[in-house]
This record gives sequence, C-alpha cells and structure tokens, in this order.
Amino acid sequence: MARAEVALEEAVSDAPYIHGGTDAREVARLEKQAFWCSDWMLRRFDAAPGMRVLDLATGVGAMSGQLLRRFPGIALFGVDLSATQLATARKNHPEVVYARATGTALPFADGTFDRVHFSWFLEHVSPETSVAVLREVRRVLRPGGYAHFTEVDNSTFRTVPPLPRVLEAMDALNDGQRRAGGDPFIGPRLEGYARQAGFARVDARPSPITGDATDPVYFRGFIDEFSEIFESVDEALGAPLDQAAAELRSLDRLPGASIHYCGTIAQAFK
Repeated sequence: MARAEVALEEAVSDAPYIHGGTDAREVARLEKQAFWCSDWMLRRFDAAPGMRVLDLATGVGAMSGQLLRRFPGIALFGVDLSATQLATARKNHPEVVYARATGTALPFADGTFDRVHFSWFLEHVSPETSVAVLREVRRVLRPGGYAHFTEVDNSTFRTVPPLPRVLEAMDALNDGQRRAGGDPFIGPRLEGYARQAGFARVDARPSPITGDATDPVYFRGFIDEFSEIFESVDEALGAPLDQAAAELRSLDRLPGASIHYCGTIAQAFK
C-alpha cells in the first residue's frame, strides 16, 4: 500500500524510488487511493478550524485534499522534495501552502503546527532517517500537538484462498523496497522510533482491514488498491506484475474469498 507521492526519500537515499512518476494515470491512482484509505487512516485524527496542520511528504497533494475535505477551516501546509509532484499538488489542490524541503530539515520555526500528518513515508527510508524525521516533526509541533502517521506491514497481507502470482508480486515489491533502502515491515517499529525521537507518549495501534462478500463495494475497492499498486511498480521492479494484478482482480468472484491487511496507525504527542 505504498504511497507513491511520498518523494522526500530522494533526499536521504541514493536508491531509486520504486513507485511510479507523476503521469496522469499515477496521479489518478494516488487520488483514488487517498479517498479509499482516508476513512481508515484518519479515524482517530482531529483538527479544529484555524489549526495549523502540516501534510508531510504531501507529493501530489492527494491526502491534503482529503484533510481539507474532512477538516474545513484548517490552515494546511504541504511539504515534499519533488518539484514535479509539488507542481501537480499546486494545480490540483491550490488551497494548500506548499514548500519544497526534506523531512529532516523542515523550513518552519519550533512549535509551528498543531498537527503533523504523514502516511506511507517512513517505509521508504532507513531507521536512522525515520528517527531523524520524527525528531524534526517533534520540533515543529507545538506543545499539546501530535503527529499522526500511517505505515505498512506487508507481512500481514494475505488472500483467501492464497493466490500464487499475487504472493510472488508481494515478494517482488518487498524486495524492491528493501533494495531501495526502505522497510516494508516498518509498522511494528514505529513506536520505538518515535520514542527514540523524544516523544514520551506514543499510541501506535495495529489497524487491520478486511474485504469480503459482506461489503462487495469495499471488497472491490480493496482489490483494486493492491492491483493498481502492482501495475504502478512493474517498470521500476523490472518484473511484469500485470498477471498478478489480473489474478487479484478475480478474487471477488471466488466463493468464500477475502483479502486482509494490517497497517500501523500511530499518534505521537508533544
């Protein structure tokens, strides 16, 4: 479920980013992903009108759009390293104030923000960089504010019944992410990283989601989410994953089928 608009890892890793670029198809995928994931990811997030909120690693601004939709009246700022993605964000979500910077050197004074949001970011960087990013996030939070972040644990992905090509695609995705310096299983380590960064109060929760025939629309959305991820990374990974995507897209036609994932959603309080 890696979020392709997160581009700040370019500043902290010499390895290539494994997801797609900023073509129209990829931007549409990211907007769709943000819409589909936001109910799950933002369930515990709150922000009152007038609060200053930072969307870190905003990329094309897809999650910024969801934050504005759910929390009207906030003062929203977006930061990313990719100039190309920021140009797309400014075009599609002009209500946000954007800045180009890395996650380890944010261009804001201490205590600027009431909330900092980011998702699918730390999975792309080293443990040392994850701690450095969280330390910088803590610096720009005001006392009483919190960071809200969602990360992957790809070891939890499974389908019933198991689909061989899909399992191979997940292995390829995970291997590619590790080669690029990231961690596709970072979720259970988030609390430890946040504490190393100086957060004394951290609430990190495994957050399982399931798709099955009890909610056909959600089931199809879940299937499409991972199928589109496979289709977006095949060139970067040098492996054709279209067969895996096709196999996964047939899952909801199988009797008793289901799809499962458990990311980690954490809040770190200053």
